[in-house]
Amino acid sequence: MTELNGPNLEGVLGALEEKGCSPSTKNLYLTVFKEVAKEAWSNDLLPQSAYLKISSLKSLKFERLPKGRSLDLEEGRRLLESCFNGTTKGFRDRAIFAVMMGCGLRRAEVVSLKLANWNCIDRSFSFIGKGNKERRVYLPKNLDKYIDEWLIKRGLGAGTFFPPICQGKNTDKLKLDKELTSTSIYRLLMNQADFADLGKIRPHDLRRTFATRMLEAGSDLFILQKAMGHSSVATTARYDYRNEQSRRKVCKELTF
Repeated sequence: MTELNGPNLEGVLGALEEKGCSPSTKNLYLTVFKEVAKEAWSNDLLPQSAYLKISSLKSLKFERLPKGRSLDLEEGRRLLESCFNGTTKGFRDRAIFAVMMGCGLRRAEVVSLKLANWNCIDRSFSFIGKGNKERRVYLPKNLDKYIDEWLIKRGLGAGTFFPPICQGKNTDKLKLDKELTSTSIYRLLMNQADFADLGKIRPHDLRRTFATRMLEAGSDLFILQKAMGHSSVATTARYDYRNEQSRRKVCKELTF
C-alpha cells in the first residue's frame, strides 16, 4: 500500500485543480483517501505511522455563495395558485408543492409517500427518508386545505399518496399502485414555474424555502436538522437564506 501517501494525494489534488474541480470535490477525494487508509491500516496493510499522517490531513477551507434560491411568500403563493385549474391533476400538483414547501421533503421522499404515512389527527407524515432515517414532518396549518381538497379528489383507498393519473379520456383515473418518478416532479415544477412567472427554480429550492421559513419563525438549527433529516447541523446551516434575502431587499431599495 505504498501508494497511500501525501505526495500521491497531492498529485490527485493537482489533477483535480487542472480540471477545475471545486473545493468540495477535492475534500470528497480527501475523505475517500482517508477512509481507504483507515481500512488498509485496520487490515494491517498500512503502518500506523503512515495512517496517522494521512488521517491528520486537513480539509480545504472555503466559502461560497449558497446554491439555488428560497421562494418568498408571494412567490410561494403564486406557485400554489398557478396549479389550480379544477382538474384532478391541478389538485394533486398543488398538494405536492404544498408538502414540499411546507414540510421540506425531497423529491424522492414525496413520490414514495403512501396514504398510510399520513396522520390526519395531527396533520403529519411519518416515513423513512434518505439515509434510512425515519422522521415525522408536520404540515403548516395554512396548507391544510390543499391536502384536504386533494384527499377528497383522491379518496381514501390504500396506495400512493400522490399517484400518477391516467392519460387520455379517463383523465381522473388514478393509479394508486404506481408512483410518480423524481423526474416527473422536476417537470411538473418547471411547467408551473413558467406559468407562474417564477424564473429559474428547481425542486430542491422548495426544500430551501421550507428551511428559511422555519428559521424565520424562530426555529433553531437543531430542530430544523431533525425536520430535514440531516446527519450534520453544518449541512442544515447551508439552507439558511435569510441573510441573502434581507441583503437583496435592502440593496434593491437603495437610492443614489
